[in-house]
Amino acid sequence: MNTKVKKGLKITGIVIGTILVIMLVLPFAFKGKILEIVKKEANNMLNAKLEFADLNLSFFSHFPKASIELQQLSLTGIGDFEKDTLVSAKEIDIAVNIMSLFGDKGIEINHIILEKPQVKAVKLANGNVNWDIMKPDTTTTVATDTTSSSSSFALKLKKFTIEDGRIAYIDDSSKMEFYTQKLNLKLSGDMSTESTSIDCHMTTQNIDFISGAVPYLKNAEFEMDMKVLADLVNNKFTFDENKLRLNAIELNLDGWIALLENDMDMDIRLNSPKIEFKDILSLIPGIYQNNFESLTAKGALDFKAAAKGKMTGDLLPQFSFLLNVKDGMINYAGMPKAINNINIYISAENPGGNADLTTINIDNLSFKMAENPFKLTLNASTPVSDLNFKATANGTLNLDMIKEVYPLGDSIKLSGILTTTLSFAGKMSDIEKEKYQNIQGEGNISISNMNFTSPGIPAITLKKASATISPKAMSLNEMDVNIGKNDLQAKGSLSNYLPYFLKNETLKGNLSLNSSYLNLNDFISDTEETSTETEVTTDTTTMSVIEVPKNLDLSLKANLKKVIFQKIEINNINGNLSVSNGVVRMNPLNFNAFDGSISATGSYSTAENKNRPMVNFGLNIQKASFEETFKQLDMIQKIVPIFAKTGGNYSVNLDLKTPLDNTMSPELMSLTAKGVLQSNDIHVQNLEVFDKIATLLKNDKLKNIEAKDIKIPFTIENGLLKTDPFNIKMGNISMNLSGTTGLDQSIDYTAKIALPESATGGYISNVTATIGGTFSKPEIKLDTKEMINNAVKTAVNSQLTKLTGKDKEERIAALREQADAAGKKLVETAEKEGQKLIDKAQKPLEKIGAKTAAAALVKEAQKQADKLKEEAEKAIQKIEAE
Repeated sequence: MNTKVKKGLKITGIVIGTILVIMLVLPFAFKGKILEIVKKEANNMLNAKLEFADLNLSFFSHFPKASIELQQLSLTGIGDFEKDTLVSAKEIDIAVNIMSLFGDKGIEINHIILEKPQVKAVKLANGNVNWDIMKPDTTTTVATDTTSSSSSFALKLKKFTIEDGRIAYIDDSSKMEFYTQKLNLKLSGDMSTESTSIDCHMTTQNIDFISGAVPYLKNAEFEMDMKVLADLVNNKFTFDENKLRLNAIELNLDGWIALLENDMDMDIRLNSPKIEFKDILSLIPGIYQNNFESLTAKGALDFKAAAKGKMTGDLLPQFSFLLNVKDGMINYAGMPKAINNINIYISAENPGGNADLTTINIDNLSFKMAENPFKLTLNASTPVSDLNFKATANGTLNLDMIKEVYPLGDSIKLSGILTTTLSFAGKMSDIEKEKYQNIQGEGNISISNMNFTSPGIPAITLKKASATISPKAMSLNEMDVNIGKNDLQAKGSLSNYLPYFLKNETLKGNLSLNSSYLNLNDFISDTEETSTETEVTTDTTTMSVIEVPKNLDLSLKANLKKVIFQKIEINNINGNLSVSNGVVRMNPLNFNAFDGSISATGSYSTAENKNRPMVNFGLNIQKASFEETFKQLDMIQKIVPIFAKTGGNYSVNLDLKTPLDNTMSPELMSLTAKGVLQSNDIHVQNLEVFDKIATLLKNDKLKNIEAKDIKIPFTIENGLLKTDPFNIKMGNISMNLSGTTGLDQSIDYTAKIALPESATGGYISNVTATIGGTFSKPEIKLDTKEMINNAVKTAVNSQLTKLTGKDKEERIAALREQADAAGKKLVETAEKEGQKLIDKAQKPLEKIGAKTAAAALVKEAQKQADKLKEEAEKAIQKIEAE
């Protein structure tokens, strides 16, 4: 090989090596800068917060394509949606054709892979949505030549993949919710051409669809395998080959959909090459999820659905739906009896245009279960403007026969008789205007001797429940139910119930409730589903909050003998409750708790936030026990731990306001309260604070406080309990206390203690102590400066007054002759009396006070002696002037 060739190969090797090094180093060299730019620019464009843990660039992972990987991405809302994550993903992998970056024919993306993406879309009752996150474009558009300004960007996506995705859609305005998990999608096709064939395969599980509190789908499965011919110029998509499966139902979708500028045009037909009555039953969760394979079902079935025309704004295309079952039968393997004579005819149609032209007909939904017949019909029209309806329901169900036709299992028991006879016809406008004379119909519903037991829930016994129904009202003649050990009896009437059931309007009424035992903890779960990974909340978590429906307007009269809530035991509840607009009000409610009597007014509300109730109470508590209050209330344990070692009874007038968290516990940092606590009999023993004060003052009487007639004004705010100054008298010792207790049980109090003469020799009558630390580990500081001043004042006032008083007449009479002698005598006497004070003092505090008092006494005596001389000279001057 000649030298030139060798040199050329060497240069080529160097160039290739250099390129490889550059391709390897560049992603690392600019990674930090790219991370900063991407986050900054994205957040500049979005009314949301974009975060991701890492961004990796590589020219080798999918060579000759460049690879971009985003890890732990999250897009979180702001404002109303501050706590909502709109989009998140464990990893996003994008492969780009490197050469397409240098041309003007568009960027060619080979694939996009989303690993564990999660989407949570929320629409609030006020219409706000969390996906409207783009900031408005404030830039000024300048008109330019379109030939020179047209973008050369053209996306050429080859493949799009989703692995283990989750979707949640929550619409508070329409009370609709949709959730799905384990979503896997593979979408492929050349999006760069004018027409292409798109292959799509998708599977997803755990589908829940709820509308108006009715679960239409629960834990359902869906599979889609489709080939769509896409005309990307006209946005028209024709279904070529496809297979859809919802649970056991397999369907074909024929026709086409065109996405126009302002509307959608379509001609689609939904049919099934093979569908059986059993497949329809798979949509019922209780049947599909319990021995579905062992179910035998027979019956002629006809199913059709179609839509044709344009959907523009509120205008609908022509559509129709038909489900017809004749002479159906259901029988589980091993069950002695069947459900037979099943006939279903359900149809819905609209000729196209206004949604008010829709008609819905359930001409027949009937069956016979273990020889017990039941039939329901419903015909409805003009659902938007003025619902015109006709409905009937007649039959008897022997619930004891269900175990004969359905495999409940040995652990579930059900019995009782349900009888119903209902017939109604009319218009919704007549109901809303209370023109009940235009409504035809009446009915009765009764349940007797119903018993239900199932693992994990208390046994239910409904002894008797009967209601008489008219268009105007539903009268609950009686209801007597036991749930576990709980019992509840109710009577009353409900009006406006038809708009409540049909249009979710307000249910009105009055009820009387009676119970001898009601443990609310049996009806409140505090379990939550958790995950170690970031995931979309699907609202399947059981919350412990008791929500008050906004569409209730009820007046309740309660007489409840014993109620248990958390650790609180409440007895003899008697009074009136009202429920309206998501708020329960007490007007008032009287009961016994904490070994005392309580009268309560106020409200419990979930109107603003169903997961964060608001409590606003006025409480008048009489002669309640400190000990029982501490045992039953966690809030007291946190804010007033002194109650643990306090005996006796108390009374309090209290105004309290606080939000509750999702375990129905007060949010102490947001709690506000104001009140006055009084007690005629209080005793505190073995409290470290008073033990330490007693030790410092050498007075064991302060260790065991027994006081009467105390009155303590207090407030609670920002997690602090603050007491105004209040007095405690313990025999011949008085104490004035004021200060605060924190949530962390830290304390900051000032104690002013008035001591008897026998305690300090008569020279220190008042001691001020500052109390810090915690109740279990207090830090006490005595104000020694005040003690000394106190000792001086006491000594001077008592001893010096006595001395000067003795010589007053002598000073006036003798004037100058005796002024000098009296001054000397005053100082000498002060010195003697001061020494007596020092000799008499025994205790450390007495010594401090005595020495200080003696020195001050002599100093003050000298001042008085000098003053005597001045006064004598003034008197002499007056005499001389006269």
